[in-house]
Amino acid sequence: MEKGKLIAILTPITVVLLLLLILFSVTVSMTSMTYLNRVITHWDSSVKDVNLFPQREVEKAFSPYQYMRPFDQSYLSSFRINYIKNNKTLSKDLKGFIKDTKTTSLIAVRGDINVLEDYGNGYFNNSLYTSFSMTKSVVSLLIGKAVEEGYIDSIKQPISDYVEEFKGLEIGKNTIEDLLLMRSNIVYEEDKFLWFGDDSLTYWSDDLRKLALEHTQTTDEYNGKFHYNNYHPLLLGIILERTTGVSISEYFQKKLWEPLGTEYDASWSLDSEKSGFEKMESGINFRPIDFIKIGSMVLRDGKLMAEQIISEEWLKQSTLCEFPIDKSEYEGTFLEGKNIGYKYMWYTCPNPKAGYDIIAWGKSDQILYISPTYNTVILRTGISDGGVSDWISTLQGIARDVSKLDLKIYPSIIH
Repeated sequence: MEKGKLIAILTPITVVLLLLLILFSVTVSMTSMTYLNRVITHWDSSVKDVNLFPQREVEKAFSPYQYMRPFDQSYLSSFRINYIKNNKTLSKDLKGFIKDTKTTSLIAVRGDINVLEDYGNGYFNNSLYTSFSMTKSVVSLLIGKAVEEGYIDSIKQPISDYVEEFKGLEIGKNTIEDLLLMRSNIVYEEDKFLWFGDDSLTYWSDDLRKLALEHTQTTDEYNGKFHYNNYHPLLLGIILERTTGVSISEYFQKKLWEPLGTEYDASWSLDSEKSGFEKMESGINFRPIDFIKIGSMVLRDGKLMAEQIISEEWLKQSTLCEFPIDKSEYEGTFLEGKNIGYKYMWYTCPNPKAGYDIIAWGKSDQILYISPTYNTVILRTGISDGGVSDWISTLQGIARDVSKLDLKIYPSIIH
């Protein structure tokens, strides 16, 4: 090959390699080599990330609680689930529905009765599942508990009262309530060049505590309206750490996981072993039969096994929006055009029959659905959204049909 042609070929390759080297160097200088490795090798988040991050164990209850179960489950053979997928209305039995919608677990509990429970797509009852943003609803519960126990005086306080690094800064004027409502003025830009967006930074960073404390930019753009922001749960985690004096996992275990009568250990993913900070935006890992007990507790106004775990007052304050919602608050967000409101890291929507439903909602439609109207809680987890057009309507339909079943039950078993 002639020298001139060789140079013509190698020159653009060299330029590309040089640009990549510069880009990688800038990324590492702004973040870390661990961050760069994570985003390059994985790029997008996945339910399989439960095996990617280090975890802090959350121990199960000493005395587990088990739901009652019908001794005659013949109704399952004729139970159909209706849903819309790819603009087509479909109706399938439980196993067919799970397979078709990439669902990994589906549990429906009516009152104290486990009405249906099934798994699929490579997952089983003892597999470890991850929560994604359902974790945020748990963070809300922990904030409520910290208020109840006097660690936090009031959610109306500016966050600079608990985060000294923010004293004298505009960011410090935001209140704890602003964070819970996703209505702060803290800058959050999901999509930036390559891996420099805040979605990527707040998920893959190996020092989330440092990231949140150094991210002090504010803006007037949001004007007090809803703007989803993953720095909020990180800051709430810092406040919980500093006020309670223990790790988030330990506080979660003592105040929620153990009192719920959980049957299995859980875990909370960490940003890294070195930092040891819980992934507040997405990191709880669990077995479904335990996570759904959070929904049962909320359904019962904070009680489970006759114990008041979270105050009824906090649950009313934190889970229920006022309707009709102000639709202008959600313009330009993923909730635009939907009759769904956002309170303290919980979603609320009208139930077609009466009242309102409460929802913890994570990526790929990991959903904890709570219907006081039907006295039913449903947990759905999945590899993806499975192409279902509207999961909330689908779960409302399941809850309605579950409420109509005539059930004969075994008594609950409490060890």
